[in-house]
Parts: sequence; C-alpha cells; structure tokens
Amino acid sequence: MYAKKIIVSAKSTLTLKYGTQFSKIKKLLQNLKTADKKRGIATRIVFIDDATSAKQAGIKPVKNVNARECKRAVDDLYKKHIPDYIVLAGSQDIFPFQEINNPADADGDLIVPSDLPYACDAPYSRNVQSFTGPTRVVGRIPDVPGENDIQYFTTIINNIINAKPRKEELYMEYFGVSAWVWRVSTQLSLQNIVGNHNNLLLSPGSKNKYTTAQLKKLTHFYNCHGAQNDMAFYGQKGSNYPIALSSTQLNGKISEGTIVAAECCFGAELVNPDLLPQPGALSIANNYLKNNAIAFMGSSNIAYGPADSQGLADLVTQYFIKNIIGGASTGRALLQARQQFLSESGPHLDPYELKTIAQFHLLGDPSVLAVIDESVKKVVSKNTVQNTRMKLFNKGTDLKKSLAPSHKEKNVTPSAHQKDINTLLKETGFTAYDKKGLYKATIKASPQSMAEKKLAPRTARFRTFVKEISTPGSVGFDNIKVLVVKESQDQLLGWRIYERR
Repeated sequence: MYAKKIIVSAKSTLTLKYGTQFSKIKKLLQNLKTADKKRGIATRIVFIDDATSAKQAGIKPVKNVNARECKRAVDDLYKKHIPDYIVLAGSQDIFPFQEINNPADADGDLIVPSDLPYACDAPYSRNVQSFTGPTRVVGRIPDVPGENDIQYFTTIINNIINAKPRKEELYMEYFGVSAWVWRVSTQLSLQNIVGNHNNLLLSPGSKNKYTTAQLKKLTHFYNCHGAQNDMAFYGQKGSNYPIALSSTQLNGKISEGTIVAAECCFGAELVNPDLLPQPGALSIANNYLKNNAIAFMGSSNIAYGPADSQGLADLVTQYFIKNIIGGASTGRALLQARQQFLSESGPHLDPYELKTIAQFHLLGDPSVLAVIDESVKKVVSKNTVQNTRMKLFNKGTDLKKSLAPSHKEKNVTPSAHQKDINTLLKETGFTAYDKKGLYKATIKASPQSMAEKKLAPRTARFRTFVKEISTPGSVGFDNIKVLVVKESQDQLLGWRIYERR
C-alpha cells in the first residue's frame, strides 16, 4: 500500500505571479510526483481554484483564494482522501497563511500567520483556541514572496527530489548558536536533543564568521533574537546586540539534507526581498532552503521562551529535531512536536503557549525522511505510515477534548492572592504598573473529587505582567519580558518568566 500525499496550490495566484511560467511550475510538481512514486508515495496535485483539477479531486473549487476558502478546500481534501501528507505549495502570496488573532495581545502582534489550522479538523476560525487538537501532517514548500523566481522554486523541488535519508549519527553533529543571555536554556535544549552542548556557539562570545566545517553540519539550532523583515539573527549580552548570523553567510556552505530549527522571533518569516536591507538578499529561511536544507522550522512572528529553563519555543523546536533524528518524516516530526508541546503544557494553556503552538511551522516537504535506521528498513511494511497516522489522529482528538485553552477576560479583576502576587512582583523585578492581562481556562469534565479539585482544578486563571525594555536604535526591536502567574480559587499554582526571542 502506498502512502498518500496531496500537493495543494492555486492556479490563479501562481499564474498572476509567474505568468506563462505556470506550466513550468506544474511540470516541477509533476517531477516531484514521479519521484514520490519511486519512494512509495502516491501523490495527487490539486489546484483548488481550477474547476477541472478540483472536480478530479472530488471537491468544490474555491472562488477566491483567501484564508477561509483555502481552509475549507484543505479540509474537504482531507476528508475525501485521508492523505498521510499535505503539502501547501507556495509562499503566502500563493497560498495564504491562516490569520490567527494573537492570544497574547500585549506584544504588538495583531495576528499570528499560521499553518496550524490546516493541520486540524476544526473548521475555519481566527481563534487559536479552536486548534488545540492537531491531527494532520502539513508542510509548506515556499517560493520567494513577491518574486517570480522560477529558478528558486526549481532548486527547492530538486533538493526535495534528491533528498536521501542518512544515518542517525550524522545528525547528532550540530551547529548551534545562542544569544549569550539564553546560554543556559540553549544548553538544556541541546543536551535534550543530542546529549551534549559541547559545540554551542554564543553571541557575543564566538566569532560570527563561521567556518565552512561548522556550517556543513546537518543539524542547525538557533536560540537568538530575530526581527521583522530582517535577514539576520542577533545575539545579546547586556545592551550589546551583535549580528549572530546573516542570511548571506549561508551561501554555498550548507550541506544537502540539512535540518534547521530556530527559536528566534520571525525566524521562519517569509519576506519579500524588497523589504530586506540588502538588495538581492533572501530571508534566512528562504536562503537555507535555496542552499540545500530540506526542512526549516521556526516562528512567523514574535516568539518567547525562558532565559535559564525550558518552555515555549525551547520545547517545540527541540521536539521537532529529536523526532527527525528518531526517524520521523519532517512533517510527522512537527505534528508530534505540536502534540508533545500541548501535552506537556496542558491541561490549562496560557496565552503564550497558545501563541507558540500557532506560530511555529514547517518550510519543506513534510514527507521527506532525513534519518533512516538501516537495521529496520527491510522489515518495516508500507502500512506503518497509516498505522502511525491513526495513532497521531487519535492523540490529537484526545488533546482537543482534554485541554483548556485560555480566553482573555474583559476586565482585570483583583486576585484573591494579591498579597502573594505583590511579593512575587517585587522578587522578579515586575511592578503593578506593567501592562496587565487576565485569562481564564476551564476544563470541561465530569464532577471532581476533593483531590482533583486541589491537584487538578477545573478552572485556572493566568495573570500576565508585560515589561518592554528599549534596545539600541540599530536593532529593529524592543525586548519584552512577561511574568505569567497561574492561580486557582484556592491558591497560586505557579509562575514563569518568558522573554522575547
């Protein structure tokens, strides 16, 4: 039995962008379909706004290529064919991101560009609370936003076609870069991923002109600052924010099969080159894929994590890399990472956990396998993919039922534990004058025992205190620190400090 993949795109937006070169795009996708067959994958290409293509796929064509219609079409295709892999072909000007209302609305991001809804069974919505039960394997093969660079798309497709799985130990060698202030957090991530942090590079602290040997490693991991419409990642030590990596440093130095996870704000933002500070440059994510990387996983906008522990961006990125090294396809690695993150964070989800699950996405073909264990390759039957998808579908469905995503309250009412909160504010450097928010999360469940009420309260509230810290004018962002306090009616349940990546 073949695994099934659906490549989804839109003819009208491709034609508007590429003109007569649309036929070349179609041929490239056909080449990928042919290569997939040799890998044991039956691939279907669907242009959802083309009447003939949509009819052949058994769905109603879309009239307008917008987020609502694209979500409906992907849902219809999934219900009709139950594919193992869903590929969104094109950047956001070809196939739109879903625009999620920012659940952590004190950081300036009005919306979260997201591919998460395409991975969920819930119908179209702008609320992330609808999408806490991901069940589908989804990835996006991007082109360059705003440019009809057919050669770029050709390179990306050919890299996918030529991708070959390698031995696990080759991906245990890594290139890792961290802002100095987050070195402890990054050390913990790398320790969890590969069992050591011996080769971690700090910014500032390490030369940012990396050697070819360093960049040729197959696993790349970043925990740095990022900025919107930028082509660099930044380090930090005190008030010093040096460039940790520039997009142009990647040119000609990345190995075939490289996988990348970036915690950085805007780490996987797909940017029109006209908006970048250097003419002819590409965003870091676009340029990694141009230079032979097969998977780039990162955030579409402002992301968060703690400085010296693990949470949010730390978790979802490290889970992704670990899953790939463990033998998952890049798309399954992301689905499992999302489910692991939700399971670890629940049952009550604070607004920053909700934003994290919405903003991290995969750039690359989700069916690509980076690591293979030769010892089991010969005995694994082709129905293993379907069996794995069944388990992941059930897990996603269970998560949706068991998790309690938070919703913002209209008014910030006083806490029953205000004295304890005042003490906490003083100890952590926050004040009652910082931006405040109140969020409520309620588990839908049967009546609780006394122990459950104490140890697993049905309702929890999150109080947030947001502090903005100015950075030098040469850096295109301000720092943000957030204190999130979790409480029940009876007691304070815990607190965490998150920092803008």
